[in-house]
Amino acid sequence: MRMKNVAILAVAACSLVACSGNNSISPAAPAASAASAPTNLTRPAWWREAPATIRAGVYVGQANGSTDGMVFGYKSPNKSDEAPLCSIGNQNFDQSQIAADTAGNVYSPNLATAAINEYSPNCGSLVRTIVDPYGAAVDVTVHGNGIYAAGSQTVAVCTNAGCGSSLTDRSIFQLETVAVDSHSNVWASYYRQNGGPTLIVWPGGSMPGHIVTGDVNQNTPGDLIFDKNDTLLSIQTRFTHAYVYHCSAVLASCTNVRTINLKSASLFGSLNARNTNIQLTDYTNQAVDVYTYPSFAYEYSYSRGLMPNSAIQGIVQTH
Repeated sequence: MRMKNVAILAVAACSLVACSGNNSISPAAPAASAASAPTNLTRPAWWREAPATIRAGVYVGQANGSTDGMVFGYKSPNKSDEAPLCSIGNQNFDQSQIAADTAGNVYSPNLATAAINEYSPNCGSLVRTIVDPYGAAVDVTVHGNGIYAAGSQTVAVCTNAGCGSSLTDRSIFQLETVAVDSHSNVWASYYRQNGGPTLIVWPGGSMPGHIVTGDVNQNTPGDLIFDKNDTLLSIQTRFTHAYVYHCSAVLASCTNVRTINLKSASLFGSLNARNTNIQLTDYTNQAVDVYTYPSFAYEYSYSRGLMPNSAIQGIVQTH
């Protein structure tokens, strides 16, 4: 299951179940049955394969520059600030966002190889490497069977089989993040050629793109997240605001309906599947801040197990 680039951290859960050296979880024998357990290969009557009750539900990236990157898997919720359940090593990203599909596979951009690495759930083995012929990505998002990788001036449109097309516009100087709404419209935040932050949308995920009016983000383009109602959230990267928009791909316009003051300056965020909480990587404190959604009431933070000399990066929730 593990490859050499997957490092598993010891967790408190091992006090509840027996953790074997190959990272599988075996059930502990009930006290009444332990004495009668056979010494041969026959399993006792109480034996059951252990259910995967403790699994990583949120993944957090960290890196020292673009080298020595790690992705840590935490349980969710993590109100007690417990250590990571697992980790994936040898990552090459910098100020980058990661992604996950509905099966729990994790996707991480690799700046060194201009590829997207896909890992099986719970910090599992490398499933595949998807080469991005359009350049190294800094942001990956998954929508259905589509994998979208934003980097430089191009969004690569990919599947597990590879990248077959791209989305771009001559106004783009540097893309920051990409998001896809429920109608398969592809949105991206970026710095324009003249330096200012803005949004663009490719209706239906096809060229040409249309520059979006109504963007009020200050200083930075921001991370983009669509909730299940197609409300657009934009995290003010490295600053302390989150912007809430109602958007129309047909009109290429957004209306800012709310601006939230966050606890700390943040980089990236991820909603849970039920859209009841949002977790943001805290750039100031090298932690993860958890807020209720849609109220954005602060709940708690966690950081145990994160590396002290590395910068926090992307985040994704898998359930």
